[in-house]
Amino acid sequence: MSDQTEEIKRKIDIVQFINQYVPLKKAGRNFKALCPFHSEKTPSFIVSPERQIWHCFGACNEGGDVFKFLMKIENIDFGEALRQLAKLTGVKITSYQPTEGEKNRQLLYEINHLAAEFYHFLLLNHSAGKVALNYILGRGINKESLEKFQLGYAPNMWDGLQRFLVGKKGYKPEDLERAGLVIPSSRFRTSGFRFYDRFRHRLMFPLRDHRGNICGFAGRVLDPMAKEAKYVNTPETMIYHKSELLYGLFENKEEIKRTDRVILVEGELDVISSWQVGVRNVVAIKGSALTSSQVKLLSRFTKNLVFALDSDIAGNQAAWRGAETAEEWGMEMKVAEIKGGKDPDEVAQKNPQLWRKLVEQATPLYDYFINSAFSRFRGETAEEKRKIGQVLIPVLAKISDQIVKSHYIQILAKRLGVKEEAVVDEVEKFTSRQPFSLPIKEREKTSRSRQEILEEHLLALGFQSGNWKWLIKKKVFSLVKTIKFLKILETLKDYLKKLKTTDSRKLAKMLPPEVEESFNHLYLLDLESILKSEDSLKKEFRKTLLEMEKIYIKKQLENLAGEIERLEAEGGKEKTLEKLSRKFRDVGVRLARLEEKE
Repeated sequence: MSDQTEEIKRKIDIVQFINQYVPLKKAGRNFKALCPFHSEKTPSFIVSPERQIWHCFGACNEGGDVFKFLMKIENIDFGEALRQLAKLTGVKITSYQPTEGEKNRQLLYEINHLAAEFYHFLLLNHSAGKVALNYILGRGINKESLEKFQLGYAPNMWDGLQRFLVGKKGYKPEDLERAGLVIPSSRFRTSGFRFYDRFRHRLMFPLRDHRGNICGFAGRVLDPMAKEAKYVNTPETMIYHKSELLYGLFENKEEIKRTDRVILVEGELDVISSWQVGVRNVVAIKGSALTSSQVKLLSRFTKNLVFALDSDIAGNQAAWRGAETAEEWGMEMKVAEIKGGKDPDEVAQKNPQLWRKLVEQATPLYDYFINSAFSRFRGETAEEKRKIGQVLIPVLAKISDQIVKSHYIQILAKRLGVKEEAVVDEVEKFTSRQPFSLPIKEREKTSRSRQEILEEHLLALGFQSGNWKWLIKKKVFSLVKTIKFLKILETLKDYLKKLKTTDSRKLAKMLPPEVEESFNHLYLLDLESILKSEDSLKKEFRKTLLEMEKIYIKKQLENLAGEIERLEAEGGKEKTLEKLSRKFRDVGVRLARLEEKE
């Protein structure tokens, strides 16, 4: 199996592969980008073409090879990544045995796929689905859209789906339960029912992930006067996670990429009606607000987001909650205000031209927030101004771009008729009340000694520049103290005795397994500015060695001082103390000379 994974890695250029997901920029010997796995403003995601690996030096601190990247970016297991990359490279997989978890996930996808086909057939081709078909056609949804989004109908039976999947296809009811399609029954056990169908007499919307796998379903009631819940959704399962899914993304992702913009709505029919009138860069959230996982996924296709949520209070609040999340991921945000109907579905059905106009004339997000606050509270009395401040100050405080923040502080102050300093003071007061925590990246930095950081830097200079012989000098060996780096240097020394080339792949194979990750890490450090010229490289190498030597000498002085203090307390021999004091002075002089070289 390892031979086949290595063959796949040899056949894939990791830079070209990752560039399909994240736009990479050349940075010396490596490539750099904003990390796709966490929000950041400064690129910390590094890809090494030489080692065919990647690493994020930011908050998430993730890294690995092409398999790890694909698994993380697509949220898939190793088996699925292996199949995709094998297909891409033409490598035939012969020995891989999927894990139980992989088999279970595949089984649930399979069951959902067949359930979707069953529901879809009933809606379009069976008399049982006639009432649902008439209902949805009456809502203005045409048959092309029904086919595109594979809408279906769950029959008005306690075991309609089970008769098909268990009776005809041979699946176990317990597997249907794990897929969220049936519910254990106590009420009907005497009638022979151990489970009953979750979805009954409902219009069915298959919920796909961005790769097209059906993860679950949303079932809508047909009678608007029914007392039961308007929508019933698949519960959280092994493959369905509401916070990660966006309805319509699979169908519309190419249009989102083409237009470089995504319109966010709240319901499945909002997406379908919009798609039907030609606005096809639309997705719907599954839940009350936009989540970090959803924004992370969308950011792979576009950085431009338009909120088009229902015009009621709940829709407005969802925009407020989702904005903070999207801001963290650097999304450019606007709001399309819903007019001419209660939601995008109604607007698109009644007046397609108006829907297209509303989307095109979307208002920048913070302008919308300010306008919305003033429309609710007017801002004429002191109390109304206070309420507007209570709503808007937390929003302004969380704007990370200081120029944008200053711009909207000025606008708010002008509209409230107060001094700008008053708004600034309120923003600063709000910020100061928020709990402070040291960022992950900073916490990690404090856990490493300066000695280790310098050693890593020195080795990275030697390996990335190709000047490997610099690293096996006696002085380097005497100053490097970190075990993992010493092991790398010792292996390098043996390597250079046998081979004269600087082939990192061959060297990596000789390394002890426990230090391979540290070795790879050396190729990911950002040394672009230093490696531009031989002169700056040599200066940096000498400077780093000098800093390491100073640390070494300071440690010697610390040890000598401790020994002298101990002997003095114990009444040690005068000759011994004199000898140690003389050595302390000599070492001190040596340190002073080194500091003069700076």
